[in-house]
Amino acid sequence: MSAASLAGVRKQVTDMATTIGSTVHPRYKGVGVWRVKSIARLQQPIRYPDSVLGNVAYEPRILWLQSPAHSRVLWFAYWISTRGTKGRRAWGGGAPMLEEGVLLELLKDAIANGMFTKSFLKKLKAELDAAIAG
Repeated sequence: MSAASLAGVRKQVTDMATTIGSTVHPRYKGVGVWRVKSIARLQQPIRYPDSVLGNVAYEPRILWLQSPAHSRVLWFAYWISTRGTKGRRAWGGGAPMLEEGVLLELLKDAIANGMFTKSFLKKLKAELDAAIAG
C-alpha cells in the first residue's frame, strides 16, 4: 500500500468513532468496505511512560468485520495516544504487539461477544488440549 493510501486509511479510521455498525476500510481479498459487527477490547488501555513518546495509552482491539463477500473476518488493530498525537487517540496503522495476558483478555472478550463460531471454538479447544497434554 502506498504512503498516500495508508495516510487516507489512517485518517478514515482515526476520524471515526469505531463502534459496532461503523464502516471501516482496510483492504482484504479485494474488499475495502467493511461493517463492524463486534469489538473486543481491554477493560482499560495499557498506560505507560515512554522516553520517546511521552505518556502512552495503548488500546489493542479485535474487530469482527463483515462484507457482502465475507461474513466473519477478524481485524487485529490498535489505537494509541502519545505526545505526538497531543493525547488524542489515533489508529496505530499496523498489527498490535500483544503480551500473552493481553491476548488472553482480548480473546475472552471476543468469545463473550460471539466473534467465534462454536465449530471454531471446538477446534481451538482440541488444539489447546493437545498442546497442554503434549
